[in-house]
Amino acid sequence: MSKFLNEFIVGIDVASEFSYVAMLAPNGDLIRKPFKIDHTPAGFQYLLQTLKKEEERLNRSPIYFVESTGIYHLPLFFFLRSNDLKGFVLNPLCIHSNKNNNIRKVKNDKKDAIAIAEVAKYKDIKVSLVPEPQILSLRMLVREYFALADNLTDCKLRFLNDLKLVFPGFTAAFKNPFSAGAMTLLKDYPSLQSLQDADLELLSERVAKTARRSSDWAKTKLLKLFDYAVIAKAIGLSSVFLEEKIRIQIQTIKAIETSMAKIEIAIKKQIESTTFPKAFRKNIELLDAIPGVGFLSAVTLVAEIGDFSSFSSAKALTAFFGVDPNVNESGKFKGDRVRMSKRGSKLGRRILFTIAMASVRKTRKGDAINPVLKAYYENKTVSKKKKVALVAVMHKLLHYIFAVLREQKPFEFRKPEEHRRTLLLQLKSAA
Repeated sequence: MSKFLNEFIVGIDVASEFSYVAMLAPNGDLIRKPFKIDHTPAGFQYLLQTLKKEEERLNRSPIYFVESTGIYHLPLFFFLRSNDLKGFVLNPLCIHSNKNNNIRKVKNDKKDAIAIAEVAKYKDIKVSLVPEPQILSLRMLVREYFALADNLTDCKLRFLNDLKLVFPGFTAAFKNPFSAGAMTLLKDYPSLQSLQDADLELLSERVAKTARRSSDWAKTKLLKLFDYAVIAKAIGLSSVFLEEKIRIQIQTIKAIETSMAKIEIAIKKQIESTTFPKAFRKNIELLDAIPGVGFLSAVTLVAEIGDFSSFSSAKALTAFFGVDPNVNESGKFKGDRVRMSKRGSKLGRRILFTIAMASVRKTRKGDAINPVLKAYYENKTVSKKKKVALVAVMHKLLHYIFAVLREQKPFEFRKPEEHRRTLLLQLKSAA
């Protein structure tokens, strides 16, 4: 049974420029026909006045519910919250699963607003709060950072493909074509044909200075490139336009990298500011201390999780990130291909996968970054595929994260035997 059964419920179906509002009285009756409001100051004020008028009549404070719609619901949600009204966000999956209760196939914004109100009033479903503005802005910064990182990867792949045509052999001479020395060379000489007219001594000095290596090292690299001149002539490709494309791609790569660096600075400034919630700052510090978790990974996880108090168990946190199993059973049939549900935070799963990869690796000295997780991973790979084992590590990491945030204590290594002993001692002391 829903805990909002006897409340004054307001369901709001949000679009980009307007919304439809449906109001249900405590007894479940529709107060009036669903009405439309524009996303303007006048529209927001009209909704507020309407809700206040009904609040006085019913002697009951309204509780409003909106469906999560990316960013469209945020202005209205924050406006109502700033006027001391209580509100929650509903998962679209929960709404859609309850819209087909009627046999007739009718779909419009008015019906959707009523459906949102009815789901909130009668169904016992999980609701969530919109995070504080500081956390919301942090989440947006983090997502923009990784969106730029994806763009940078795509740009670099296109750059490498063009480089193979215009500058064959470049990646053989420079293992990292995006290093400072390589980029200095390509900026002025974006093809092998243009390089042949360069002064070898002067260019060697420039590349060596940028790469912080010796002139002999730079000269060796350049001479190696000249050996590919025969291949470049054999291709016979007019490289004038492709040379310009290479220059544009270099500028694009540098611009994206600069933007990413600026976002990283903005993230650090926001976390260090006095207005940033101390509890969230501490959570970032706690996660950052876990081996295999970097600063940006910790920030991303905290920004995606939001209010940690809404998670009652590690199982709930696992479901939030979509790492829980997608069980397929019906009657006597039991599916044997269990996959991740992949519902929830896509970026969160990406970060967890990155942390899992880092946790099972070794340092340059040969020491395991996380010896417990590495042993767990190696044990799983005996009977499972590597990616399946990594998903198991992700699942284990979420239990670590939940325990660290719940106890508000730094992470410490414990072998399974130590966990069992600690648990037995706790059970004995509780008895």
